[in-house]
Amino acid sequence: MAGILAVTDGPAGMRFSTIELCRRLAAAGHAVTFAGAASACGVAEHHGLRFRALEPNRLAGFQAEDAAGSIVDRLRRMAERRRNAAAATGVEDFAELLGELGPDLVLIDGEMHEHIVACAGAAVPLALLNTFCSIWRRAGSPPPHTAVRTGVGWRGSQVGIALAWAAFRVRKRAQALRLRAAQLGCDRISVIREVARESGFDVDRESDPSQWLIPFTYPRLPALSLHALEFEFSHERFPGVRFVGPMVLEDRLDPPMPEADRRRLDAVLDRRRRSGPGRVLLYAGFGSFFTAHRGWLRRLVNAVGRRSDWELVLALGQSIDPAELGELPEGVHGFTWAPQLEVLTHADAAIVHGGINTIDECVLAGVPMLVACGGETDMAGNTARVVHHGLGVAGDPDGDDADRILARIQRLLDDDAFGGNVNRMRLAYRAYADRGVAERAVDELLAGRGGVGS
Repeated sequence: MAGILAVTDGPAGMRFSTIELCRRLAAAGHAVTFAGAASACGVAEHHGLRFRALEPNRLAGFQAEDAAGSIVDRLRRMAERRRNAAAATGVEDFAELLGELGPDLVLIDGEMHEHIVACAGAAVPLALLNTFCSIWRRAGSPPPHTAVRTGVGWRGSQVGIALAWAAFRVRKRAQALRLRAAQLGCDRISVIREVARESGFDVDRESDPSQWLIPFTYPRLPALSLHALEFEFSHERFPGVRFVGPMVLEDRLDPPMPEADRRRLDAVLDRRRRSGPGRVLLYAGFGSFFTAHRGWLRRLVNAVGRRSDWELVLALGQSIDPAELGELPEGVHGFTWAPQLEVLTHADAAIVHGGINTIDECVLAGVPMLVACGGETDMAGNTARVVHHGLGVAGDPDGDDADRILARIQRLLDDDAFGGNVNRMRLAYRAYADRGVAERAVDELLAGRGGVGS
């Protein structure tokens, strides 16, 4: 049995994926502690994990307050400001936690750069966690923010993919220079360098800015990709990266629905159970990061409303009040939030925004997808992979009218190939858990066999 510390202060998808990984490792006999935002305490302890709250990262607040000072004073106090900015990340508290727990292995969110640097500088064994699709610059794998499909058109050629990576690197570099100038040496990269200086970590030698993550990643550190390799385009894997399968936390203590909403949803699901295949149930969920296309949503509602044999459960998230869509047709049921995993077990097709966690849940539920890409982070790349593997179709939030949306959904329902492809991918997903791939990967890391080139 080993002592493992898992660390993330990321959004819900990353938190749930990490807790599912922790749950499996604890079931395998390891003593697992989850460190994250205080709000994650309940779900972590529900799954039998020790929990430690991380000091919140207040760097953004520090930067906003710092920007109000005079340029002359900020330049004069450059070294002091950088130290204060580094302290605002909560990394000092994290270093104390490492010393207190003395973990055999730290599994850490690959975007928590200050904490990664502090951990590596203290010579604590660690591996990075990634929930994006493949973020590494490799032949055959386009940057994940693009809708490029390998082998499709000139953009999907080896030359096109290489040019996409080159253009992205130029944009990354330009953005880094702008932020450094605007924040007068207290930008994220400068703060990471300050933490690295204090930790004795050679960030120039150990980081690689040419990869997709902002501002960089760490090619010499092992990484666990919480994905199925089968979902990716065919490409040469980056050294030290292990694909350990999707981590879907099924029992995640979802908040209770208001009583009236619960009754409405139960009535929809009961009709679906009683009517069998003669009545179609659609689910549309747009997650916490979807920049809602209200016009497209209205057209979706219009399309579904034309079919008396279809019903749509529409989970809009906090960014849209269902009332903004106007009076809904009889078969469309709008909710601020709905239990996604539960509804998917009854759905015939799903309309989603391209977030990887929702895509993974659709696959495991055997539900083909219409992806109306939200255009954020890796959503375009996820959409391209859904289309590439025949798991669904891509919509156009800006250009689709109601007729086209209706036709896209009908295609999902009529073409059995989509269901077959989703079921094949579901079997591939399940095989990772059945074979204990994640548990074996962690055992190899603990045995010192998980580094680059292993």
